[in-house]
Amino acid sequence: MAQNCGNCGAEVPLSGTACQVCQEPVGFPNVRTANLTEEKEALARRATTARDSAAVRQTIAELQDFETRVAQSKAVMNRSLGALSSWINGDSPLFQSFHKQVKLLGRIPDTSHWDQQRASAESTINPFSYEEINFSALTIDDNGMEHYGPYSVVLREPTIENRASVFEENPFIFNMRHNVVSGTKPPLGYRATWDQRQTLAVAKLHSEINQGMADKQFAAVLMKQAASGADNDFIEVHIYGPIHRKCIEKVSGPDPKPRVERSIWRQAAKALRKDGAVVEEK
Repeated sequence: MAQNCGNCGAEVPLSGTACQVCQEPVGFPNVRTANLTEEKEALARRATTARDSAAVRQTIAELQDFETRVAQSKAVMNRSLGALSSWINGDSPLFQSFHKQVKLLGRIPDTSHWDQQRASAESTINPFSYEEINFSALTIDDNGMEHYGPYSVVLREPTIENRASVFEENPFIFNMRHNVVSGTKPPLGYRATWDQRQTLAVAKLHSEINQGMADKQFAAVLMKQAASGADNDFIEVHIYGPIHRKCIEKVSGPDPKPRVERSIWRQAAKALRKDGAVVEEK
């Protein structure tokens, strides 16, 4: 599927970030896909159904409050102490996607079915850009998915909003849930641009908003923590391209007890504060 360049009118396939004729920037493939008319219309239908259901259940006021909170949500990534330290104090300031790490940095995928099958699942959802995508999750309380590491890294919105799209859930789980197999397209209406992330949250989570639900309860609706990766549930943020360490707004995590780990954490915290990030121990 292609679009036309706004500058010269040439056809620009969704795989590109610039017009091949005049080199005018046309945006990022994942964002352009989320911005397609058929995607937006399908999501709008889901959101309308969600609001109609909330009206019947008499939870429309609570759903509106939830929508308002999600419109203020941020992107959070969770990392182990070692991975965080390598990012903050390593030779390169850029955090690369999993696929770039494998190809360029020598990362060795593990033997889990997640790593073995992730290329297939991710390329189904972002066929033109999956190798460039970094993943994070929507948060409204700055906490992230602990399954991926104890340190929650909140990203500065201005550094990612123009290249970020949001997706219903982990692509691996989504494809299994919707019986999407290789060679078929995923259903429409399960992704959105960054500025419409609240609409996707309404469409997905309306049935979990109950009468009398308070603001402090919304975080657990948006992000569900579980011991296993398959049972975690969150709205995924797809960020095109590497993430510079200056994109970090805040890091929160434990102060380790072992002396060596504590030293690593404090060095990372010092570097983060130097770059203007907030560091919070919990």
